[in-house]
Formats: sequence, structure tokens, C-alpha cells
Amino acid sequence: MKFRNWLFTFIVLVIAAIASRDLFKPGYFPMHDDIQVMRLNEMEKCIRDGQFPCRWVPDMGAEYGHPLFNYHQPFPYYLGMLFRAFGMPYVDIVKLLFALTFFLSGIFMYFLVKEIWGEKAGLISSIIFIFVPYRAVDVYVRGALTEIWGITFFPLIFLAFYKYVKKENFFWFSISILSLSGLFLSHNILTLLFVTFVIVWIGFWIYFFRKFKLIPRVIILFLWSISLSAFFVIPAFFERSQVTMQTLTTGYYDFQNHYATFKQLLFDRSFGYGPSRTGPVDDMSFQLGWPHWILSVSTGLIAVFFFFKKYFSGKRKIDNGFKLGLLSVFLFIFWLISCFMTHSRSYFIWKFFPVIEFVQFPWRFLALSMFFGSLLAGCLIFIIKNKWVAISVIVVIPILVVTLNLGYFKPLKMIKIDDKGMLSGEQWKRQSMTTLLDYYPVSVKVLPTDLAFKSPEFIVGSGEIGDFLKLSNRWEFSADIKNGPAKIIIPVFDFPNWNILADKKEIDYLADDKLGLIIVNLPKGAHKVEGNFIDTPLRNACNKISLLSLIALTGYGLFNIYKKKNYENN
Repeated sequence: MKFRNWLFTFIVLVIAAIASRDLFKPGYFPMHDDIQVMRLNEMEKCIRDGQFPCRWVPDMGAEYGHPLFNYHQPFPYYLGMLFRAFGMPYVDIVKLLFALTFFLSGIFMYFLVKEIWGEKAGLISSIIFIFVPYRAVDVYVRGALTEIWGITFFPLIFLAFYKYVKKENFFWFSISILSLSGLFLSHNILTLLFVTFVIVWIGFWIYFFRKFKLIPRVIILFLWSISLSAFFVIPAFFERSQVTMQTLTTGYYDFQNHYATFKQLLFDRSFGYGPSRTGPVDDMSFQLGWPHWILSVSTGLIAVFFFFKKYFSGKRKIDNGFKLGLLSVFLFIFWLISCFMTHSRSYFIWKFFPVIEFVQFPWRFLALSMFFGSLLAGCLIFIIKNKWVAISVIVVIPILVVTLNLGYFKPLKMIKIDDKGMLSGEQWKRQSMTTLLDYYPVSVKVLPTDLAFKSPEFIVGSGEIGDFLKLSNRWEFSADIKNGPAKIIIPVFDFPNWNILADKKEIDYLADDKLGLIIVNLPKGAHKVEGNFIDTPLRNACNKISLLSLIALTGYGLFNIYKKKNYENN
């Protein structure tokens, strides 16, 4: 059994390597969200400048600065800094971060399904999960790094909670906290969509194992996860009023423009690298995948048939087989719900729960359908009792899944470009300007049409300005005012909180009524002016909550290790 476990794990890794093969080739590939290199560059500047956690970045937002990581999920970029510490180029880090999601999600899915339905079922589910077409869309078309990392945490979260409810040990308690926090820090929207299903999942296993005493601990576990990620999650939610967000749900981003059709979900095998368009004609694929949806439907219907046959047989026995049958029915329902939410028929649900308008694209529910469908497919092996039929399925399904979908798992093209090319010239301008609509400060009334001017300028008065330095969390310059008092505009957006000093004394400042740039008034004479980006009281409090939560989790772990060793010695 151990040999087969290692063998199946190796097969999963090989399948993941096949799906991600082009990510290990030289060069870079175009994607919709093609600002990943610049985000890594900005994250590194934050780390070097001692701004941790990173919130304000200096070069995005047309070089006027941008509260990027106060609102945009930071986990993959923090992870990227580990590889950057070894000198790896940004372009390679981006590809590696994408590649890791293939390997980790495949392994997590294998061990999850193995625990419930066995090793063979785990192998089937993991291969199907790796080769879902929507994964290819997320990686090779959209370049949705944070979303694909959010999906990667799905099976780990389910596995961790299952093992914790079953074993009640600290290891799985901590993995439950860390995996859930990983999702919180990877993708806001997926968190919104997935957490309800996590709660149902936990409730099912508490019922299955009759461990109702764990309910208070599970509540603590959720609160601990929120506390650990509080430095990002809470400010991102409660400081929404500091940025303009209506563009996230209007115009192109109105959810009504991006439903998938029945044909696109089930039958359309075309695969494009263009955008999602308004109406039924799109340049990207929204297919559930062949034979993915066929397996999901057939397995789900078989599970429902056998469950209700047993339920209404008159000899109903609430044993493990009955409960696992109920689990299959739940998974089938989850899969149907996630598929339904991609279609225009679900409009009434979207309007009844306005908060899900922030999902923007109904086809994002494919992230859930790919997960639940893969889980459900593993149940097929559990249902099949004939050994040779099961072996045939184990051989045939992976071959079909890989051969039918392999062509999607590649970029449109590979281009020869390095970090220098990505962070200079037109590439630099494109990436900096692209982020203007992403959470720009409310002080900005008119969006700039070009990159920022390079140094502070006089609005009133005259003199000389020099030694302008702009870092991720501070800027400074010297000013010799000849004709004063003077009014000077600085190429930095106003956003809470800039603390501005003139000659080491705090001064008040204004915000330009158009671009929302910082303006200072200075008297005649020589001055040294500096601005320091400091956290709001809310951010400061959340930073401390996260730090204390991490210390408490570490201390709790050390205590459990000591307790276990002490017990063994006695």
C-alpha cells in the first residue's frame, strides 16, 4: 500500500509537469493580467524600504503611487520574495509561481480524495483537477495568479478540516488555520464564494464522526484564521471608502455582461486567448471540459440513485456507506449550483444577493465547479465494485482527460524578454498605467493620461527644487524658495496617511482638486521636505492582531510538542 501511494503521488507530479511544461521554457508569455512582474518589483521595494506589510507602492498608478497591497491579495507576491532572495529573475518567479499551483493543487487533491475514497479515487480526482480547461484559462490566458493560488488552497482546506475533525490534533488544527488564511490572502472573491461550502463541509464531518463538541473549536479556528490574515483582510474591507471602487461593478465589469451559455459550458471546444466579451460570443473558453462534466453528471446521478434507493428501501441503516452516499449527493448539488451560477438563468440570485456583484464575471464560478467536479469524479471509483472495471476506469479516464485537453495547456506564444525589458520603456509605462483603475484614491477626480512628472513643481512662487527621492513608503526633496511663500505640488497621490515634515516639523498639506496630488505651502528660504507613509490606527491594530495570532499559534505548537514529548517520556 505504501508503494502504491508513492507511485500514485509520483504519477500526479508527472501529470502536473506535463500540464505546466511550457512554464519551464526560456522566455515569458503574454497574459491578460500582464503586470505580475511589476507587482513583484514593487513588493521587493517595499521589503527593502522596511514597509511591512506592504501597502503603498511607488511606481504604479501612472507613477503617482498606488495603495495596491492594501486591497489586492498579497500572498503569491510575498511567496515570490522567497525565490527573489536567491537572485531569481522576476520573469522566472512569475512562471514558477504559476507552475507551483499545478503541483500543489494536484497533490492536495490526491491526499484529500485518498482519505475519503481511497488511493485510486485520489489519482483520478487529482488528474482531472489538474487538467480542467478553466485552469488553463486562468494560467495561460488570464494570468490570474492570485485566483489560481486561491483555487490551490481549496483541496488543502477541505483536507485539513476533515483530518482535524477526525483526529483532533494540533497539526491539522494549525494546517486548517494556515490554509484558510492562505485563501483569505490569495483571493477576496473566491473567499466570498467558497467559505459557505467550507462551513457545510465541516458540518458534514462533525455529523459523520459525531463530534459536536468541536463546534466551539471550529469557530475559534475560523476567528484565528481571520486574525492571522487581519493585516490585509480587515483594512481591505473597512477602508473601501478611501478608494474608488465603482468601476469594479460597472461598465465592462457588470456581471450581466459575462454569463456563460449552455453551449459554451458543455459543447464548445474552442479555446481562445482573447477577452470575455459582452454577449454570447467570447474570445476565451468557458467550457467545463470533456470528459469532466460527463463524469460529474454520471457520477452524481449514480450517487443520487443509490443513495435514495437505500434511503427508501425500508432497511435504511445510517452507516458509513450511507453517509458517504450523502456526501456524494452534497458534492453533486455543490457542482450543480456552481455551474448554474455561471448561466444567465441565475440572474435572480445575483440580484437577490448584491454582494456577489463584486464577483464581476459569473464564469468565475467555474473555479468552484472544477473543484467539486473533480471531487465527485473520485467517488466513481468508490461506487464501482468490480475490480477490472475499476482498473479500466483508472487507465481510460486519465488518458482521455490528458489527450482531450493537453492542447489548451500552453501559452499563445513565448517571447524573449528579461526583467530589464519588462521594467523599462513601453513595458514599464504600460504596466504602470494599467493599474490606474485599480483602487485609485478618492482624492483623484481626473485620471492622469500620462506618467507622472519626475520632480515636485512650483504652482505659486519660484526657486530651486533638488534631491528628489521617492521610495515605497517615503519621499523627500530640498527646496530653496526665492519668491515666497510658495506652493509646491508633489507627484504622489494623497491617501491616508501621509505624514509630511518641513525642516523636521510636521505641517499640514492640501490635495490637488483634480489629480489628487499632495500640495505643500512653504515660506521663503531653504527647506528640507519629507513625506512618510504611516499606517492608519486600523491598520496598526490589525498588524498587531496578525502578529499576536502568529506568536500564539507558534507558542501553542511548541506547547503541544512539549506536552507530547513529556507524555511519551512518562
